[in-house]
Amino acid sequence: MRLLELRAENYRLFHELSLQPRCRLSFVFGANAAGKTSLLEAIYTLARGKSFRGNAQSELVGSAGERRWLVTGRVSTTEDGSAHRLGVEWRDGSTQLRLDGRDASSLDLLDAMVVQILEPGMHRVLQDGPTYRRSFIDWGVFHVEPSFMGIWRRYRRALRQRNQLLRQGRSDREIAAWEPELADAGERLTALRQDHLGRIGPAVGQRIERLLDEGAWQFELQSGWTRGQSLADTLKRTRATDRRLGTTQVGPHRAELRIRAGDQGIKHRISRGQQKLLIAAMLLAQSESVAEASGRHPILLIDDFGAELAEHFQRALLRELQRYRGQVVATAFERSGVLERIDDASMFHVERGRLRTLD
Repeated sequence: MRLLELRAENYRLFHELSLQPRCRLSFVFGANAAGKTSLLEAIYTLARGKSFRGNAQSELVGSAGERRWLVTGRVSTTEDGSAHRLGVEWRDGSTQLRLDGRDASSLDLLDAMVVQILEPGMHRVLQDGPTYRRSFIDWGVFHVEPSFMGIWRRYRRALRQRNQLLRQGRSDREIAAWEPELADAGERLTALRQDHLGRIGPAVGQRIERLLDEGAWQFELQSGWTRGQSLADTLKRTRATDRRLGTTQVGPHRAELRIRAGDQGIKHRISRGQQKLLIAAMLLAQSESVAEASGRHPILLIDDFGAELAEHFQRALLRELQRYRGQVVATAFERSGVLERIDDASMFHVERGRLRTLD
């Protein structure tokens, strides 16, 4: 998968933006607040229909007083050069998504243009609650297992119905009626997550060893209910407690991805720079798994490539990015150090929302 062209109008700092990466690896240089992250944000918006920063769509408008922004692009999906045309437009409070000239949903864009990002906020995957780690696993499962979305929707619907009945204080018979569906979808969802983690776990470990020169890393998915028991039995056993609390306390919506180095958790064991490399290892391994299943390597976006990394760690990360067969678009403050000697990448410079190609 390759981003062939990106265009944006009135998006963040860019009155007009045009990007056409020639090489598999691209670097965008520029000072603070020049527009580097906004460029990555535009690519991400094209693929997801929204910003990775969590901003409201209205906050992406570039010029004060205007009520519109537009991002469009072309993405090749096969070796024969066929491409999708994608577009995201926000106007007067409404967002329109387009794929190949037709109205589209965010899931349509997500399937047509596979993008992952490594940016400072990704530290949440390691530092914050389990929601971020579940999302990491589910992104990969969505792209490798066609049945995932249907199972996930079944589970969310049954969970929503059971929780509503719990809050309303309805009878055991009514609450129990949703438990077979909840248990069946929940166990199927957990099996898909376990399979995906089993596929990427060894590859993550190999990359961690190359990036951090450390081994013995462990990745364990805790299902969200007691090991060795069925979800159906657990739901029945915890029904009284759930009724008192007004919500379902067990199931894959409570799953947790545990990451350990040896016999220690990692939250306070490794530095911010090491966390960045660990997340990079996870994203690269997962992206390779997606490529093996779909034939499409996700586009990787790297914001502030060298931040928090000593030069030898930058060199190790660069080697991994060069080894990766998919497209990479990264930003950096300046072309210096390990980036000064790259000759197999497209180079760009951005200043005050203006992008130019470097010779």
